[in-house]
Amino acid sequence: MEWSAAGAPLVATRAVHFAATAITVGDVIFRTIIAAPLLHSGPTASTLRVSWLGLVASVISGAIWLLLQAASMSGLPLDEALTADVISTVINETQFGTVTVVRAGLVICLVACLACDRTLLARWLGFVAALAFAASLAWTGHAGSTVGAEGYLHLVADALHLMAAAAWIGGLVSLILLLWAAHRSKAIAAARHAVRWFSILGIISVAVLLLTGAVNTVILVGSPRGLIFTNYGQLLLVKLGLFAVMLALAAVNRFRLTPELASSGNEQSSVALRHLIRNSAIETACGLSILAIVGLLGTLHPAIHLVHLTISR
Repeated sequence: MEWSAAGAPLVATRAVHFAATAITVGDVIFRTIIAAPLLHSGPTASTLRVSWLGLVASVISGAIWLLLQAASMSGLPLDEALTADVISTVINETQFGTVTVVRAGLVICLVACLACDRTLLARWLGFVAALAFAASLAWTGHAGSTVGAEGYLHLVADALHLMAAAAWIGGLVSLILLLWAAHRSKAIAAARHAVRWFSILGIISVAVLLLTGAVNTVILVGSPRGLIFTNYGQLLLVKLGLFAVMLALAAVNRFRLTPELASSGNEQSSVALRHLIRNSAIETACGLSILAIVGLLGTLHPAIHLVHLTISR
């Protein structure tokens, strides 16, 4: 559907749900592969709360999304669509409903794993469930309606794109909390460890985002004309601009501030740590803005369809 004031609640709900999912998944990934060696130290203990808060927000926003989708699919006003018959029809007879049920199962798995987070098996099972939780969002967007061989390629690309975005954007929230705790407790060694390994995670995420983003752009935009002359393409350009800002900040963090953090001078390391926290906060704001745009893009017709429609006329 095209965006309108009437569609604003759905756009906002999608944006919140994407952000909550990314924060949950990013924290699980961060704690599993970056903070695990530091789990018994103060600077990393509080990041588990991020997963819980993100999971609660994703459940609430997911439930609202289901209700709004039920109203949209039934063509009824929201108050009339909130009946057992309508909601059960959406859940049992639509792809969106199937995905919602699968994601609900993943939420239950994540709750169990977070409750037993200190055990190695639960932590890695939660890691797998978190990746699946992010990837499953691919079936709620345009990739879920693309048919044929191109559809499978689109789904794989979109699922990988969502996992990489969650690892980077969501992981930044946990990184900021760890760095802030390290700054307060003067735990520079913990900060160095986190920044070094998050930098590697970021490089992998960026590579995946660039590759899968190119695939998605070819499928959904198709041409420079679609990128420039459609609302979808213009929003995508804004998203790419924000992504470029994130890349620039990440480059500053990696090539200037990280070496300063590893310097022998305590004052220089402390200054570098404060700058890393500031840059990471700006990166996070850009990332959350990108997720808000994603929430809107999923409700618009892809640019390639609009260009084809214009040409046919």
